[in-house]
Amino acid sequence: MEESTKYLEFLKFCLNPGSEVPECISSINWHDLMDFSVKQCISGLYVPTLLMKDGRLTAADFKGNKPTDDDVMEWVFEDLRLRKKNEVLFGRTQKASEWFLENGFRNCILKGQGNAILYPDPYLRACGDVDIWLEGTREEILAFTTKYYNRPASSLHVHFPMFGDAEVEVHFRPSRFYNPKKTKKLWEYFDEVAPAQFGNKVTSPDGKYSFFVPTNEFNLFYQLSHIFRHFINGGVGLRQVIDYFYLLRKRYDEGATPEDTKKLIALLKRFGMYGFATAMMYVQKEVLGLDSKYLYAKPNKKKGEFLLEEMLFAGNFGHSEKRLHEKLDLAEGHFKRFWILEKFRFRLVRYFPSEAIWMPYKDVRDFIYRKKNEASEDDD
Repeated sequence: MEESTKYLEFLKFCLNPGSEVPECISSINWHDLMDFSVKQCISGLYVPTLLMKDGRLTAADFKGNKPTDDDVMEWVFEDLRLRKKNEVLFGRTQKASEWFLENGFRNCILKGQGNAILYPDPYLRACGDVDIWLEGTREEILAFTTKYYNRPASSLHVHFPMFGDAEVEVHFRPSRFYNPKKTKKLWEYFDEVAPAQFGNKVTSPDGKYSFFVPTNEFNLFYQLSHIFRHFINGGVGLRQVIDYFYLLRKRYDEGATPEDTKKLIALLKRFGMYGFATAMMYVQKEVLGLDSKYLYAKPNKKKGEFLLEEMLFAGNFGHSEKRLHEKLDLAEGHFKRFWILEKFRFRLVRYFPSEAIWMPYKDVRDFIYRKKNEASEDDD
């Protein structure tokens, strides 16, 4: 059995209370599991079960492969690290939301701690930046932010370094596509539904932090578009897919109707994402063990296996992608690098052509943008 297969089987067990202890537990290398989980930014999902905090395992369940004292300490330190980082980021998220609201901008938090509060233990999600979407036009928001920090802005956001211990990205719009015509329609859709996204206040389960997040139906569409775009551009890891796992569970718990499902599917088809959604449904069901009742589309095995294979190669946002980077490092000249990059990405056209065929246009656009701004247009 491949090591990654073992790690995924154990992950499925950790995500699904009531499931049987998998056979792979008898042969997992716990240090190597840590390496895998850090690469995928999902280490916190293993912690409660592996350290026997959730009562699901006993010493006997490890079948002679109980973690050593060194293994245990490694996972204990990871537990403490994640909790400390999340404590900081929850506080910064609330502070950013309150500060912009006080300055006249209704807002909501994209992904990040808004996803963390859906987890069984919100302090064990691997956290990143504070992505905050402000109500208003790009021009209005930049007129305000440049009073404090003058930073190059993309079409989506601008960096706003208001904290020394947490990155903040102020968004004018949540996302984009690589097809410019589709992007224009997407932004029109965002403008249409934006008012409903800025009044949905949530509180962390422990009652310590409050901020605004988008509605769950919006998140199901938006976060899939975000995953899709990064998958096409460089890769995504399991963290984003597990975020979606909990969004799907919330959708069911909130009582989504068949009519809600029809609307979501129509929206995904309108923007050419339904095929990717079926791949995501396969990973959710077959890899993560999500019950079929939570799915809104029929899983596609062929596309789903391709998506899984790419995620395991690339890691979180493609940071572990060695197949491409090793070739690019040896290439000389912009044209040679461009050719290697586009040839590598061409494999995606077979499965998800609606966006993949626009990658050469996107790369040329980004090259020009970087020359002018010393930043990437798609850096989010």
